[in-house]
Amino acid sequence: MRNRVLLYAEALDVAAEGAIWYARQIGDGTFRAVHVAGRHTDTGIHARWFDFTGGEPRLDVRPPGTDAMRVVLEEVAKLRSESDDTIVTVVLPEQFTKRSLLAAAQRAQFRLKLRLLVEPRVVVADVPAIAALKRPEGHVPKKLFVRVLAGKLDPATERAVEYARGFGNGAEVRAVHFGDREWDAAELGVPVDDAPRSSKLGDSILSYVRELTGADDVAVNVVLPERLHPSLPRLRGRRALAIKKCLLFEPHVILSSIPFQSTT
Repeated sequence: MRNRVLLYAEALDVAAEGAIWYARQIGDGTFRAVHVAGRHTDTGIHARWFDFTGGEPRLDVRPPGTDAMRVVLEEVAKLRSESDDTIVTVVLPEQFTKRSLLAAAQRAQFRLKLRLLVEPRVVVADVPAIAALKRPEGHVPKKLFVRVLAGKLDPATERAVEYARGFGNGAEVRAVHFGDREWDAAELGVPVDDAPRSSKLGDSILSYVRELTGADDVAVNVVLPERLHPSLPRLRGRRALAIKKCLLFEPHVILSSIPFQSTT
């Protein structure tokens, strides 16, 4: 499995700064980046991006009026066509001024995430930030911990582990299971952390990741195997939605959704 990375940037802000760092971590140092200009976007982003990244990668700026979703889908198709085993990770930086699920649902990224959920061989990675600063703050993590949520041993979990193991740059990859585990950890191929489970899974996940992000130089990439129903692929399970809701505004946490559609 080969991972190619596409970053869709609306601005060069704190969230984008973290997303650039993350894209380099998981893309073995290289990725593609695209921006669609609009009425409220930064007209000077091309020059500021070049100064910030040193010109690598080049930011592909599309003119106002361009359909952003079509641009992303076309770029995904180009990257995916390189080989039959290529996975495309679409990195979406999202900066918020406050914690608001309503505001998050109204953003263009929300519709894009829904659309990408049913695209073959596509992973969506949210890189959020809550900040008022409209430019990079000059600080990124030094370490990336990758944790695959392994509720059960099935093809969806195995695919998520395979994806995470493809990361370069020395990312620490482990799985984590909450509650009593009834399967052999050795079968998964990565170390498995057994963590306590409270009445709410979201609370258990938050407690676990906050132990890791307590150090200021650490980011945690939570990898979520998202199981899709074959006849209703856009219908998302309550468990996946609850996990995304609790992690959306969590500092130093990146959530990657690995869609898996069974044939039955």
